[in-house]
Amino acid sequence: MLIDSFTVIAQIINFLILVYLLKRFLFNRIIKIMDEREMQITGRMQDAEAAKEEAQKELEEQRRIREELQQKWNEMLAQA
Repeated sequence: MLIDSFTVIAQIINFLILVYLLKRFLFNRIIKIMDEREMQITGRMQDAEAAKEEAQKELEEQRRIREELQQKWNEMLAQA
C-alpha cells in the first residue's frame, strides 16, 4: 500500500484551512460569549456578597435593639 504524497499534503492543507475557519468564525465568538458570562457571574457574586454583608449588619442591629429593649424591660420589672 503506497501513500500518495499529494493526498497527504492536500489533507494537511484542508485541515489547516478548517482550523483557521473554526478559529476565525466559531472559537472567537464562543470565547467572547464565555467571557461575557463570566463577567455577569462575577457581578452577580459581588452583588450577592454585598447583600449578605448588608443582611449581616441588619441582623446585628436587630440584636442590639433587642438587647436594649430586654434591658429596659428588666429595669421596668425591677422598679415595679
